[in-house]
Formats: sequence, C-alpha cells, structure tokens
Amino acid sequence: MNQNQFAEGAKFVPILAPVDAVATAKATNYVDLSESHWATFVVKFGVITTGTATITVEASTAGSSNATEAAIPFKYRLSGAVGTDTLGAITAATSNGATVATDADAKMYIIDVDPAALPANPGADYKWLRVVVSPSTDMAACLVDALAILQPRYASNAIASSS
Repeated sequence: MNQNQFAEGAKFVPILAPVDAVATAKATNYVDLSESHWATFVVKFGVITTGTATITVEASTAGSSNATEAAIPFKYRLSGAVGTDTLGAITAATSNGATVATDADAKMYIIDVDPAALPANPGADYKWLRVVVSPSTDMAACLVDALAILQPRYASNAIASSS
C-alpha cells in the first residue's frame, strides 16, 4: 500500500515560491520537526547563468530569523535535468553546504536531514529547519523554488502543522 496516497503518510509543505535568487541569499520558510521522523527538502532550479550558488541547511530554536541559526551537515542527491530520469549518488555536505553550478539548470537537489542529528544545546531546542540558497555576486540568473516533505510521527488525514 502506498503510504503517500492523498498525502496522509507525508506532509508536503511549499517553503519557497519560485524566485530569481540573483545577488541576494534566499532563505526558505522554516519547518518544525518536532512532529517529524525525517525531513526531505526538494530544491529545484530553473535557469542558472554565470557564477555559482551555495545551498546550506540551518537549524534554529525558533520559526523566524534570530541569532540561533546554525548551519548543519546534510546529505543530498542531484537529479538529472528535466526529461531525464536519473539521480546522482548520495553525497555528504558539510555545514559549509553544497555548491550549485550552472550545469544544475533544470535539476533538483534532494536534501535529507534526520531530526535526531540536529545540534544539541543545553536549554535550546533546535527543532526548526530552513534551506538557504546564496548566489555568488557574479550570478546573472538563478531561478529556484523549494518544497519540504516531512515524514510525520502520526500519519493521518489531518497531519499536525509544521510551520
């Protein structure tokens, strides 16, 4: 049986509407992982011209920008371009992130984060995550959008909010 029928076994959350990320870093909305076993972020790119961008994942103690954001390591796969049905190898990224080059046109980064691996800090609960796409200053175009796919602790027709 497919656990994703009618999105009852997974929570799909749009976290970044399509945008041109030229010259300014674009951060997605935060997602709350307190009710999730796993988080997958799908960061899709359209046209990318000149330069590079960096994708990082940040954990935080709150669902809005604050001074607690901490970049964390993650694992990702890069898809083939639209019209191909391929996935690259699972690759580990450090807290410095993954580099997006111009050959990522029409591809997507599939990023996985295990909530159990989030930073531990006495007195602070790093249960909020976001993705940040930071373009280089020479980038002419960087079309991007993102989606979070969360594995809820309790699958149902009415999954608890993650924002």
